[in-house]
Amino acid sequence: MKSTSSDNIPDKVATILVDVGCVIFRPRQPFKFDSGIISPVYVDNRLLISRPQERKSVIKYLTQEIKKIGNFDIIAGTATAGIPHAAWISDRLNLPMVYVRSAPKEHGRGTQVEGSVKRGDKVLIVEDMVSTAGSSLRVIDALRKLGTDVTDEIAIYTHGLSESYQNFKKSKVNFHYLTDLENVIKIAVKKSFLKSEHASVIKSWAKDPKNWAKKMGFA
Repeated sequence: MKSTSSDNIPDKVATILVDVGCVIFRPRQPFKFDSGIISPVYVDNRLLISRPQERKSVIKYLTQEIKKIGNFDIIAGTATAGIPHAAWISDRLNLPMVYVRSAPKEHGRGTQVEGSVKRGDKVLIVEDMVSTAGSSLRVIDALRKLGTDVTDEIAIYTHGLSESYQNFKKSKVNFHYLTDLENVIKIAVKKSFLKSEHASVIKSWAKDPKNWAKKMGFA
């Protein structure tokens, strides 16, 4: 897993996410993820779609990074949060786009990948944020079943959890991101959105997310 470091992009993107309100810290009233994990931090990058200037900056940074990674035939957005970002990126790069559902439809043709791909196409997956990367694995598998070549995924933000490292390694996919929890915490403390003592609590969650709630008395 790696982030871009040119022009201090990790801090710039972290600042955008904090200023827009995409990142919410609740160490005393944590959130519950779909995976069942209890977390003191929640990231909702869908808020970016309502902020034209900020989203343009993020899309610019994403396209800059994609050009460094390599050449692709298709941009694939993950449903639903990755779809708008994939659309803006594909438009900037003048590339075809598809989007991938978490599971095949239960009606119609039962498709999971919407749009057109062909065997051998090199596909880049675009996600808004990554926690454990479990959903990424489903998207990777769906695309590979159609014979496409999936070697890379890019996201705006990641929690940087060890489970995500393991999942991407298992799937043999290179994961790229603009910013992560460490940078967001740093900016949030600097801007007084987060107290230093709460920052250490959130960092402890990232080291052991599955057992954090029990240790903190929330489960």
